[in-house]
Amino acid sequence: MSKTGKGIILLFHFEEGPQFDAVCKALFLTQITVRNVRREAYGMTIGQLADRQTPPKSNVLSSELDGQMIVFANLSEDELNRALALLRSNPACGKIPYKAIMTDNNKKWNAYELLAELKKEHAAMHAHS
Repeated sequence: MSKTGKGIILLFHFEEGPQFDAVCKALFLTQITVRNVRREAYGMTIGQLADRQTPPKSNVLSSELDGQMIVFANLSEDELNRALALLRSNPACGKIPYKAIMTDNNKKWNAYELLAELKKEHAAMHAHS
């Protein structure tokens, strides 16, 4: 478990199936809580999701993200490295294009804002490659 006892791994835009099962099985070995975030919760902040808050009841249908994203919150460096190694070691986990660590800055963002920022960073990195 994480040193704070509050470590959590948030999965966004993962549908049930072989990849989701492989990711869950790999991350199970970390003994860190994994949460598949439902679309209705995408408007909540990353900090709220990491604190395990539930989304308010709403009839408004949130739009789906256009990419898979995984967010690591409140993990030690060792826990993060182990989780990433487990994901990489199992080809069935597939390529998860967007990964982030919750920070003081991005914990105030919702899933849409975080994904947009990650896409900007990816574009800037690949433009310099």
